Amino acid sequence: MSNTVTTGSAQVKVDSDKVNAFFNALDLNNKERKKAIKAALRKSVLIIRKQAQTNLISAIPSAKTKGEHNGKVFKPLKNEINITVYKNASGARVDMIDRRKNGSRAYILRFFNQGTEERATKKGHNRGSIKATNFFANAVAAKKTEAEKSLEKNIIEMIQKAANKKK
Repeated sequence: MSNTVTTGSAQVKVDSDKVNAFFNALDLNNKERKKAIKAALRKSVLIIRKQAQTNLISAIPSAKTKGEHNGKVFKPLKNEINITVYKNASGARVDMIDRRKNGSRAYILRFFNQGTEERATKKGHNRGSIKATNFFANAVAAKKTEAEKSLEKNIIEMIQKAANKKK
C-alpha cells in the first residue's frame, strides 16, 4: 500500500508497507511509533532548512549575526527559518514566518525572498527597494529529492533506535 501525501504544491509518495511490516515485527506501542516517525520527519526536513539558511546567508551576509534595535537584542535572522513537525506525525514543514512567537522578525525574510517594489513617502522621499533573492524556493528545489530519499532511511533508523531502547 502506498500512501500519497500532498502539501501545498509538493506531493511525496511513501511506501508504507515496509514501515508497517517493520513496526509489526517490533513490539512498539503507538506512542513510541509516533515519536520515532516525528524524529525521522524532523531529521529529513532539517536538510531543507539548512540549505535555506545557507542560501539566505549567501544573499544577505548580515543574516548570520545578532541584531539590536532600541536596546532589544534579536537572534540572527537565519534562525527565524524554522521547522514544524505535526503532532499526529503526518508531516512536517519548513516556514519563514513563525506564527507562534511574539516578537519574531521572521516577516523580514519574506521581503528578502520575494523582494519589494520601489517605495516613496507622501513627500516624495525615496525609500528604495529590495531585490528578490528567492533563497527559500531555491533551497526547496535543490534539497527536496534528497530529503525525500532520506525520509525512509531515517524512519527505519529511528524505529530501530526506539526498539533498542525498549530492549
